[in-house]
Amino acid sequence: MNNSNLVKRRSLLQGFVAGGLAAAFSGPSHAAEVNGFDEVHDIVIVGSGFAGLATAYSAVKAGLKDILILEKMEAFGGNSCLCGGLMSLPLSPKQKSKGIKDSVEMMMADMYKAGRGFNHPELARKFASDAPGVCAMLDECGVQLKDKVIRLGGHSAPRALVPEAASGGGIVIPIHKWLKAHGVKFQNRTQVTELVLSDGKVKGVQCNVGYNWNDGTSAKTARIGTRSAVVVCTGGWGQDNDFIKTTMPAYALLECTSQPGATAEMLRGLLKAGALPTMLDMYQLGPWASPDEKGAGPGSFFADYAFAEGISINPKTGRRYMNELADRRTRAEAELKVLGESEKDKINYPIAFCSEKTTEHAEGFKAAYRDGCVFRHATVEDLAKNYEIPLPALKQQIAEYNEIVAGKRKDPFEKPLDVKQKLEAPFYSMRLTPKLHYCMGGIAITPKAEVISVETLKPIPDLYAAGEVTGGVHGMDRLGGCSSVDCLVFGLEAGKNAAALVGAKE
Repeated sequence: MNNSNLVKRRSLLQGFVAGGLAAAFSGPSHAAEVNGFDEVHDIVIVGSGFAGLATAYSAVKAGLKDILILEKMEAFGGNSCLCGGLMSLPLSPKQKSKGIKDSVEMMMADMYKAGRGFNHPELARKFASDAPGVCAMLDECGVQLKDKVIRLGGHSAPRALVPEAASGGGIVIPIHKWLKAHGVKFQNRTQVTELVLSDGKVKGVQCNVGYNWNDGTSAKTARIGTRSAVVVCTGGWGQDNDFIKTTMPAYALLECTSQPGATAEMLRGLLKAGALPTMLDMYQLGPWASPDEKGAGPGSFFADYAFAEGISINPKTGRRYMNELADRRTRAEAELKVLGESEKDKINYPIAFCSEKTTEHAEGFKAAYRDGCVFRHATVEDLAKNYEIPLPALKQQIAEYNEIVAGKRKDPFEKPLDVKQKLEAPFYSMRLTPKLHYCMGGIAITPKAEVISVETLKPIPDLYAAGEVTGGVHGMDRLGGCSSVDCLVFGLEAGKNAAALVGAKE
């Protein structure tokens, strides 16, 4: 399978590179060593995805002028550039304009249900209450959104905003440009390996400069200091096979949807500095993934629409086996049971399919269809033949679902139907298999994004973190579209609080 499967999302990343945002490393701006550091900045941010960008934005708004963002890869943006960019939050202007009823309490209730009650309450409330505020940043930075609000699995109301580009790059690129215009410095190919502490306070970072992730080499080492704080926004470590098999051996062989730089060295650096870990053995599987594309390509975006307006069936029985809009853990576990019915010479992949009407407005469809992840079937007989589904059972299931859509039958799985779309030929289908998608655990933080010490259970001075490298907000499982909002909410909080330290230290 070649990389064309990810064209729609990765094309934005390639444009990012071509536009000069992945230019070769340029050396430190300060040649002189200052207090043991090669250079010193007002704030040092590690990671250039949603969380790092939001941190920098907040620091700019607080008045800081000397802001440095470090990124270990050649291109900026990390997983944020490659994700679908969906943002699930209550009380957004678009949600209100469409008369959708929602609240902070509804959002929290959905989070607790998906998280099986393992959410840290103060972090979940911070997320839900501050989430509407990210819209102002998106507007100011010129992020373009589609005029729609959709419901993702596990949400009790439609609340997901969709970037016009249907990719996280549609969020990353405008914010990056805004930050560059406001003097924020970006330095790529810089791998931060550990935090520099003195008297229990974080003073800066140790890093490998000119880092090449392909072979692990670098041009030199450097120490970069901060006048306020270090904010770690390095994301998850789903591509770190050694870390995965040590913390959750059952997932060691699963394909991961993350970009290749999603490894655990910065997590190790935080632990070495005394940060308190939480739920490091807990991972999320993406139920919308397909064996017919690498990682999470356009097919995974299309699957959200196939789940909402179509059905997913066990090809052995021709019957539905789950609520297609349940939370991710519930759906992934249901899919694994179907896969468990595989035979030695044939994997029993679950199938999701919908009508042609759905494809007319589903993001990801054209690319997924072109790349061989989504397939067209002119008749129900063609659909059954393609996957060796019992035809009578399949016909009966389709008829029953259409009665549910028409309001003549109660859905045994209680799937919410925001769009009542009848199933009729031609059909469009895709095979499903869960993939390792998100690190639920991480470093413990306070609602102020302060990193908590394992020794004192209080904040480590001058150290903040935001995004997937942290844990506790979502409990055991995360709702769709909430990772991006998590990054933005706690990034904004970290930048604001770190910036306040500059004046306090002068």
